[in-house]
This record gives sequence, structure tokens and C-alpha cells, in this order.
Amino acid sequence: MLIKQEQRGLCVPRLKTGFNGGMCSESDALIKTYVSSSLPSNGDLVHSAQLKVHKISESEWDSLVIKSELPVMVMFTANWCGPCRLIAPKYIAFDLEFTGRFKLYTVDIDEEQVMAERYGIRAMPTSIVFIGGEKVAMVVGANPSALHAVLEKYA
Repeated sequence: MLIKQEQRGLCVPRLKTGFNGGMCSESDALIKTYVSSSLPSNGDLVHSAQLKVHKISESEWDSLVIKSELPVMVMFTANWCGPCRLIAPKYIAFDLEFTGRFKLYTVDIDEEQVMAERYGIRAMPTSIVFIGGEKVAMVVGANPSALHAVLEKYA
């Protein structure tokens, strides 16, 4: 079950990735505690480049996904997708948790319609795992436990 972001103490300013995520202030205890334990050298959360997942385009696809030495999870999203915005903070947390074992990216289907069609994206968010350029798993919907299970399985 997804917990509403407000109940977790999160505010959600718009990020460059097209997802929403972030914090109410630099003193948000939940976020500061998590990030401090994950990234001990990063005390300044507002300027953290670690707190966003890279949005990729078709021109980057081969070099970042197909030719990646690590497994890759790509989440297909859209700015107007409510469930995509709800899962975004968890996806960011997964990116931090699986650093060095997995690459996580997002694709905005409104900007990259050809890629969405190529992979048969019908609902969002849809996350696809690629290993050696081959599609090995897919998770449809904003299901953090299913995403985590797939990441654990292929990491």
C-alpha cells in the first residue's frame, strides 16, 4: 500500500526529471536522516545531485541502456501521471540503495513517444529491466515492493 507523501512528511517540488520529489525544508528529519546515513559526506540536501534520477532521451538510449555493463531499470512516466509522482521519491531512494549494482533512469513518454511505442507502454508508470540490452522484467504500476523485488533479483 502506498502511503500518501503528506503522511511521510514530504513536500513535493517539481524536479527536472518530470517527477515530483523532494522535501519541505533542509531540516526535514526523515529525509536528512535517510540521506545522511546513505551519503555521509552529503550534509547539504538542497544541492545534492544524488537526489534525482536521470531522464534519458532516445539519443542516449543505446549508450546508457543497451550498452550498460550494469543492469538497468527504466521507468516510463509522464508529467501528468499521478501514480508516477507518488512513486518518484521511492524510485530516487532505490537509485541510492542500488548505486553500483543497478542504473535507474526515467523516460517521459510525451517527449519520447517512439520509445514508448517500441516497448509497448500502455500504462504508467511502467518499469522495464534490461540486462545486456535485453528486456528481462517489467513492472506495471506504482508498486514499490514489486520494484524492489525485481531490483534485488537482478542486482
